[in-house]
Amino acid sequence: MKLRGLLLVVLGVLAVVLALAVFIRGGVSTVCPAVGHAYTGDVELVFVHEPRSISACFGEGCTPAPVAKSRDGRWFVPQSAPYLVPPVSVTSVFVDVMDSSDVRVARVLAIETEPTGEHPDGPECGGPFRFKPVQVPPG
Repeated sequence: MKLRGLLLVVLGVLAVVLALAVFIRGGVSTVCPAVGHAYTGDVELVFVHEPRSISACFGEGCTPAPVAKSRDGRWFVPQSAPYLVPPVSVTSVFVDVMDSSDVRVARVLAIETEPTGEHPDGPECGGPFRFKPVQVPPG
């Protein structure tokens, strides 16, 4: 009888320790919502040498449209017409660049992403992201 009582006390203490460990860790697992975070912002193109003209578009077989320099001197390709014709998942950009020495560069460049640092559902669930500037190599 004494052995059975001691065993019950030990099992009770282990159950309390386990429950405290789970409570302190914040639960056994995190359930993340099934939400996709699409980024619809502009893609910035960065050049080593100032280009003479730029055309760009998103999607395979797209038709490039001229890109204008922003007021602060940067080159942005918006995710809207005529650069993007839905449905396209933006993972790359086609650029057609003419540099100051009349060298033409036309190629598809991958767009890398980075987290915004804002995690509405917690960092373990991922979260919103943005595009990194795309480096356009010289011709």
